[in-house]
Amino acid sequence: MTWVETTLGEVVENLDSMRIPVAGSKRVSGPYPYYGASGIVDWVDSYLFEGEHLLIAEDGENLRSRSTPIAFLADGQFWVNNHAHVVRGKHGVADTRFLSHLLSITDVSGYLTGSAQPKLSQGSMNSIRLALPSLSEQRAIAEVLGALDDRMAANTRVADTSEALMVQLVDGLFRDSTLEDVADLGKDQVSAKELAGGTHWNHYSLPAFDNACLPAREAGPTILSNKFRLDGPSVLWSKLNPRIPRIWNVPSPAPNAVASTEFLVLRPKAIPSAALWALLASNASSSFLQERAAGTSGSHQRVRPADALEMPMPSAEQFPPQLLDQLTSLGDLVQAVRHESRTLAQLRDTLLPALMDGTIRVKDAVTAAEEVL
Repeated sequence: MTWVETTLGEVVENLDSMRIPVAGSKRVSGPYPYYGASGIVDWVDSYLFEGEHLLIAEDGENLRSRSTPIAFLADGQFWVNNHAHVVRGKHGVADTRFLSHLLSITDVSGYLTGSAQPKLSQGSMNSIRLALPSLSEQRAIAEVLGALDDRMAANTRVADTSEALMVQLVDGLFRDSTLEDVADLGKDQVSAKELAGGTHWNHYSLPAFDNACLPAREAGPTILSNKFRLDGPSVLWSKLNPRIPRIWNVPSPAPNAVASTEFLVLRPKAIPSAALWALLASNASSSFLQERAAGTSGSHQRVRPADALEMPMPSAEQFPPQLLDQLTSLGDLVQAVRHESRTLAQLRDTLLPALMDGTIRVKDAVTAAEEVL
């Protein structure tokens, strides 16, 4: 297979001039994703772009740490601020999906400027050196990796649909009690010193929630602050910025599980965690929290635990057994598809560098993918 040395700027069409940043206070909520350097940061009432594009982070510490992808696909109708470059492969030259995979393993550290705040300017981005196979080979590689991505996307839709149904099932219940009556607030903490003495921990953090809604396995010495201990069914509810709710159903915590102290750890008393999750994910709960959030701006608001515990909730007696079974089954389905997606992501990440350096041929990668699809 012949690979051609080139630069990113020579093989993409750049659409940065179409970006428009909008301050949080001026955004109008709507159905269209609003992208920043690391993915969706809000939802707005209009869009700038339509169709498949590749977004590449322009600034932020993630350009160095790469805790989340620095290049990711956006499709459909969406808005982009000025923290992400917008490109797509030139017709007949480069496949946009292939470029997203290639950039995910390309070292860009030598193209960054700025010490406190890393930046990848448009000029530096255009100069990134790449080696590309033929367009047909690009598409073949993108297809096999895309099949894994598509399955993960389908799993995401299943999870989203299931969660929407869970919320719908509890929406009509009369709230005759409070959150304090149906859940205990977990306060047991693991110190940073104790964490450092362990080998690995399953960390339920805000970045892990935003990435795949699965805990990140992290070495103890890398966790530098106290965490909440998770040792039973729980729902994690982010205190930070309730306008963008982060609510995590954890029916069976992974071994050595800890949670960020940015979460409230709620342990259901007489209902399963799936039922508690559905109640907390409702519009009524979200509105309650936003009304009581304290802070100087939307991005720095936090909910006080005492206020959260006063939230109106249906009492356990309002849940018939059949409803509890439905909620638990849907919650289990969400967990299952998310774990499958993690397995698929691990396979994709194994195949990716091998395909890019020719260690494995596309037909062999197809065989490996078919075994899990």
